[in-house]
Amino acid sequence: MNYYIIVFKNTHDAMTADKKLAMKNYKPTPTLITQSCGICVRIENDDEINSIIENKEIEFKNIYKRNETEYILIK
Repeated sequence: MNYYIIVFKNTHDAMTADKKLAMKNYKPTPTLITQSCGICVRIENDDEINSIIENKEIEFKNIYKRNETEYILIK
């Protein structure tokens, strides 16, 4: 199953994103990705992640796509 992980620079950016997008799918950030902010958001929907990227709705550090075997940096 594929999904996306939004990683934040800091907890403040993560909390601001929550207020703007009402995201409740917070997870601990996998240390394989980064060791900056310990909070990430999992997004299942391609359209939702594309909207976040295109509209610059929130501040984030990186976005990764998770496939069956790895995390792929997409933004």
